[in-house]
Amino acid sequence: MAMAAQATTTAVVEAAMATATGMGMGMSMGGSSGCKLSMLLNWHTIDACFLSSIFHIRSSFTFFIACLGAFILVISLEFLRRFQREFDRYLRNRNEFLQAKTYVLPEETEEKLLDKGTVEQTRQKKVVVVLEQLLRGLIHVVQFSVSYCIMLLFMYSNGYIIISILVGALVGFALFTRDTLYSSQNTK
Repeated sequence: MAMAAQATTTAVVEAAMATATGMGMGMSMGGSSGCKLSMLLNWHTIDACFLSSIFHIRSSFTFFIACLGAFILVISLEFLRRFQREFDRYLRNRNEFLQAKTYVLPEETEEKLLDKGTVEQTRQKKVVVVLEQLLRGLIHVVQFSVSYCIMLLFMYSNGYIIISILVGALVGFALFTRDTLYSSQNTK
């Protein structure tokens, strides 16, 4: 009888310890998948997981691919920012051209003001503006998604990934931000 009471007490204590450490009821932080997760600066290369347990690093080569991916992701973010600026410049130049094309001489101003144009022309202009804004919004959403993934990678506090991100930011900035150095008239 004493032995049964001791076994029951041991089982209760073990269950309490497992619950207190977060091992009970599926509350582990990747312990079952073998991922090493740390919120402190770490240098784990094998058994690290990034963004999901699907991206479980099991070899040095896959860790190298993860670092290369982080590097390229940051460069692609700088490319997307450059693409956004170029697209905005294109839209400004196109709008300036269209406005210059519809310029009227002062003596024709009254006729032009009275001429409302056809409903179809007005509708086409509104559709073009909506499509332009949708395209600009789509580019912004892609930028936002990429930057959010970079932030999540940085938050894993893996030293190698952080270095890859910082070097990628340096290279991406050097490659794609030259257009911001000069005024808009000199940019090509």
